[in-house]
Amino acid sequence: MYKPEYKIGKNGVPYLTKKEMDEIAEGFICDFCPEAMRTPMQIDIDSFAQNYLGLKQDFQYLSHNGVYLGMTVFNDTDKVVIFNPDKWKADYISAEARTIIIDNNLLEENQEHRYRFTMGHECGHDIYHTQYFGYAPNQMSLLEDREPMIRCRIVNTNSNKKPAVWDDKSTMEWQANYFASALLMPKSMVIKVIEDDDKNFKNVVFRGFDISNYDIKVILISRKFNVSEEAARYRLQGLGLIGNSNQLKI
Repeated sequence: MYKPEYKIGKNGVPYLTKKEMDEIAEGFICDFCPEAMRTPMQIDIDSFAQNYLGLKQDFQYLSHNGVYLGMTVFNDTDKVVIFNPDKWKADYISAEARTIIIDNNLLEENQEHRYRFTMGHECGHDIYHTQYFGYAPNQMSLLEDREPMIRCRIVNTNSNKKPAVWDDKSTMEWQANYFASALLMPKSMVIKVIEDDDKNFKNVVFRGFDISNYDIKVILISRKFNVSEEAARYRLQGLGLIGNSNQLKI
């Protein structure tokens, strides 16, 4: 399996630039599904998580109001907090190390894009943040104040927006967001889609409506990689391929 190298701080949080994260995501894709780095296509995120990374997956209600979408469990524990709708109260369950827990609400048909991004986000936590949360059995006392899991609120697909404060949690959430975006929409393949289609499209009639080339690019990326138009737009903006308004850079 692909093993990326990167610097890790004394607190266990990696030092990662966007360039490094794009390269690492493409390194994983090259190893997991080489064809996806030759022909732009959607990544099978479930297979990547379970068959390639070896993660276990579970589905629970993580809150009573849907505020938490995903969770990564790093160490065996019987203290995973979930919401029990039958009792209408919080409850505890057990989970093994390297388990991703996805909120049941993301199993609804219209939640596929959010599900895929959340899965990519949790994979990012497993790849980058195991050292922060993990421990050896003889070192348990060193991390007694640190939960063996990370709960992720509604995932922000805008990985361009940096945290206001770079504490450990916000840094790790930003890194997981960026990894999800880079994995689901690998940089070189996004550029390939834009360059190939820019040769054929300027302003066209799309489904009976005149829309801008800017909008076409967002829709193309969304459909090619099976992500939301919001995530596609943020990715194109983050790569400098479109501006923050209806302005195409390529």
